[in-house]
Amino acid sequence: MLTVREAAGVVRELREGRQWSQTELARIAGVSRSFIVDLEGAKPTIEASKLLDVFQALGFEFALRALDTGEVRW
Repeated sequence: MLTVREAAGVVRELREGRQWSQTELARIAGVSRSFIVDLEGAKPTIEASKLLDVFQALGFEFALRALDTGEVRW
């Protein structure tokens, strides 16, 4: 994913797939519900460390993939 808008859609899809409310995800991730609302609303100024916390709470980790070569870095 390359944009906050793309991340927003993924977070919402994963949260709904687990049948979690925004409040539940916020509690598990250790962030505020307003952060989840801002994230799912694709607010462009979300805090990166909190975004990582949300994905970790959803059971995912980040890897970097080079756009030109496809090389993945952990």
